[in-house]
Amino acid sequence: KFLLALEQAPQEEAIGAGYANGDIQENHSAPPRSAREQKLTHFLLLMGESGIGKTRLAEELSYQAHLRDWSVVWAHAYEQEGTIPYRPWTDILRTLLKDVSPEFLLASLKTQVMSAPGEDTTEVTNAPSTAHAKLARLSTFVPELATHSAFNVASSRFASTLPAEQERLHLWEATSGLLAVLSRSTPLLLVLDDLHWTDDSSLELLAYVVRHMHNERIAIVATCRDMELAPTSNLRTLLNDLRREQALITLPVLPLDESQIGSLVAHLPENIVQTIQSQAGGNPFFAEELARVSETGLPIHPDAVTGRAQALPTAVIETDSQAVSASASWASAMPDTITAVLDRRLSRLSNDCQTLLGKVAVLGGSFEFNQLSFMAGDYSNNEDTILDLLEEALRAGLLAEEGTGTHITYHFWHPLIVSHLYERLSAARRAQLHRRAANALIQAYLGNEAEVAADITHHLSKGGGDPMQIDRYAEMAGNRAFALSAYSEAEHYYRQAIDALSHTNSANEDPLHLASLLERVAECSRIHGNYEEIRHLYERVLDLRNQQNQQRPDGPKDLNSEEAHLWRQQEAQRQALIWREIGFSWAETGNFDQAWQCYQHGKQVMLDAGVTSGPAWACLHMSHGNINWRIGNNEEARRYGQEALEMLERVIEQRQEKATPPITSSELPTRTALEMIGDPLELGRCHELLGIIAATQGQYTEALEHLNRALSIFERHNHIIVLTLLYGNLGAVHAMKTEYDTARMFFKRAYAMARSNNDLPNMAFVSGNLGDVAARCGNLSEAEEWFRQSLSLAERINEREQMSWVHVVWGGALQDQGDMPGALQHMRRGLSIGCRINTVLCIGFALVGLAEWRITRAIETCQMHLMQVDANATSQTTGCLQLLERAKLAARRALALEGLNTEVAIEGQLSLASAHFLLGEIEEAQDMALQSMHAAQKHELTRIVARAQRLLGRILAAQGQSTEADAYFEQCLDTFSRYEMRLDYARALHGYGVTLLQRSTAGEGNSRRGLDYLLEALNIFKQCKASIDVQWVERILANLAYENAQV
Repeated sequence: KFLLALEQAPQEEAIGAGYANGDIQENHSAPPRSAREQKLTHFLLLMGESGIGKTRLAEELSYQAHLRDWSVVWAHAYEQEGTIPYRPWTDILRTLLKDVSPEFLLASLKTQVMSAPGEDTTEVTNAPSTAHAKLARLSTFVPELATHSAFNVASSRFASTLPAEQERLHLWEATSGLLAVLSRSTPLLLVLDDLHWTDDSSLELLAYVVRHMHNERIAIVATCRDMELAPTSNLRTLLNDLRREQALITLPVLPLDESQIGSLVAHLPENIVQTIQSQAGGNPFFAEELARVSETGLPIHPDAVTGRAQALPTAVIETDSQAVSASASWASAMPDTITAVLDRRLSRLSNDCQTLLGKVAVLGGSFEFNQLSFMAGDYSNNEDTILDLLEEALRAGLLAEEGTGTHITYHFWHPLIVSHLYERLSAARRAQLHRRAANALIQAYLGNEAEVAADITHHLSKGGGDPMQIDRYAEMAGNRAFALSAYSEAEHYYRQAIDALSHTNSANEDPLHLASLLERVAECSRIHGNYEEIRHLYERVLDLRNQQNQQRPDGPKDLNSEEAHLWRQQEAQRQALIWREIGFSWAETGNFDQAWQCYQHGKQVMLDAGVTSGPAWACLHMSHGNINWRIGNNEEARRYGQEALEMLERVIEQRQEKATPPITSSELPTRTALEMIGDPLELGRCHELLGIIAATQGQYTEALEHLNRALSIFERHNHIIVLTLLYGNLGAVHAMKTEYDTARMFFKRAYAMARSNNDLPNMAFVSGNLGDVAARCGNLSEAEEWFRQSLSLAERINEREQMSWVHVVWGGALQDQGDMPGALQHMRRGLSIGCRINTVLCIGFALVGLAEWRITRAIETCQMHLMQVDANATSQTTGCLQLLERAKLAARRALALEGLNTEVAIEGQLSLASAHFLLGEIEEAQDMALQSMHAAQKHELTRIVARAQRLLGRILAAQGQSTEADAYFEQCLDTFSRYEMRLDYARALHGYGVTLLQRSTAGEGNSRRGLDYLLEALNIFKQCKASIDVQWVERILANLAYENAQV
């Protein structure tokens, strides 16, 4: 817009024909045009910090100017050349005049003098002499002009005797005039890079040129570092004057946001990109330099100064010593180019100010004034001195402040300046300052230490503080993070507390404290799917509790016999719940036998202590129900779940009658401790289990009732992990009911929550379901991407149930796309995993998928889509017959499994009906298709109802019952269209179109309609990239074209 406005600016009439004809006075007295009344701004200033992208933005503007046939000239100012007068202008004019002859310049300058309005008659008459004089003055900038023969004569004739000030004015006029002349043929873009280093003479000439440009096609763009300008600098004064005169447009170049920085370094691994995003502070130069360092193989670690966890993977968060070494690696890896920029900014400060900033850098990127007083050391008793140094840093732009009164916070200009200041301190000084910072925070937040426990822990560990103190505050920080659902950060602090305990005797004196920390680490590890580690952690917890029990078999001292008995019962329940967690870690990886044994052992521990009911018993009961559901014992699973629900409801009702004090984040109990007293979340989990079992049995209304009750409980407690899983299960039930919009809403909500917490199990579960919905709606490419992500995550955490299911649904998508070998490979892989973990859900689902694959393969091999199938169809080859018989066998094996998912069972029955139909066994096919349709209607399985109707349409058409066949086809087309199942809709069009064309009595209308249906189906198949369906329809259309040609 800036260039366009100047490019379209009307030229002065002095340049036009009127002046050339001598009508100077007449034109000069003419009223100004409206365009002239609004003065154009020719000067654009790009302001921003070093490396922010000012020069790059100017380069982009230059490129756009080149595209519009502008002449572009650059001049760079350098700090070392800041005393050379007119250096940038010398470069500009030398470049402009490089290909221009002095003769042309003389002629142009003569024309300008003669046409300039306002010049007196004498100067116009002496135009040649004036032009020579201007050219002579320009030789100050371009000495090469003096070597020209015509110019030598002129220079001797017009040697100047004017005072220096007046001569300088004429030099400026000559420069301005020359630019105006050159812009007449081609618009000019002059770029002055790093204006803050330009000498004063050049700035004065710049101001003159800007003020005396009217409608010339000249644009001046300059870049300037705002922080390099002193309050009293000449450039700052000049810019303020030009702004007041509206002769300057200032464009602040702002930092990039994180997504833009991410795009800039997108070629790097994601963890490096995240680190650069946090450290670059929106500065593209810093981002590129950090990226360059990372590509050399040097380590980069986030948050080197503060050392706090920023939702990092567990593998990164280990011990404090590792974090310290990583911090040192980061500092040593900072590029020299960035270091030079930071040193330059700091060099403008006094030594005292730099020392003070180095001390507060220990506090991180921001600090408050009262914290500064603790860190100031020698200055701590002199508040005025501290304020003076702070104001110095504020004026230099190294700090920014916000707030008023006693709540003033200071922020460093850039994250890397904090690292740089911190690294300039000696190791001993850093340790001293960290201890001082920890004490300052403890005193300032006395009674509310949990708010800053993370900061206290960091400073204590960096300063070599007391391990007992580190343990206390690390646990406090972990509890606070856990309460905020920041599980990765919580795990980091719990591990830090465990590490601190290892340097004391406390672990031996109080093993239950260590056991509690280990439990919390295990709870946090759930989101990463580290089931083997979870198992080992809980096994260690058991060992510690047994160690405590051996030392005190009757519990704490001073307990009477009744109290000791009660204590033993409580300990038995606690150990049973820990066995439950060990069983969970086995179950999630498909080891159901080991999980069952753990649950049985947990119950036996309670039985030995005389416990046969209560919340712990209910939790073990629920886990038994879960295992029974997974292996297909749905009725047994429902019984366990219902009994657990009744027990939990009684316990929670009794608990509510008692006043329970609120739990604070500093004394957060573990999951097993909460389950001991009746955790409401367990009641929600029980409703969720019963909902899943009901959905498996096709009772979707009941399933949604249970799931919505669980949702009410979970939302009341705002527990992110359980909410994520529940949203996914709600989406799955709605997907079974063909309510895809609602299903997608729940899935996307669950996926966003899982991704924000790096919750790998739920990400695997939800992404697979999103792929399934996409496949059902015909978006096969999208589905494949979701399946690929789900399988990768499931393999990473070894969730074999999920792996088996994804292999089968992915195989179905590949089958639709025509990749039959790839589809078969996935189907077999899914079946193999299902058999290994021996779960009915996986085996049955894979067998039905395999049956569908064999049916599709038979159709493709024998080109059954080209022929009329009827009761006398016996022309199939032996290979096709074998494929169809094997499809029937796979479907029957699936249907024979006890506890098979209702949806899968009905789909298996429908696959069996399709195989019978293709084999010419019409009556069997019709009976099974009707049974499938009625069962699907009973369970509200809309998609299967419509698919059964489609098959019945083909069966009845093969029997010659056209009216009934048409009715079924119309019904299924309406359903598929209403629920946006594009692929199923197109297949219904395909089947309907073929039956219309094959009717022996088909009239012209039926044939035309059948052909239209096929063409519409072909278009949808191509949109869905369903290659195999595309091939089938194209073959049918090719046969029709051939038959018509024969006729």
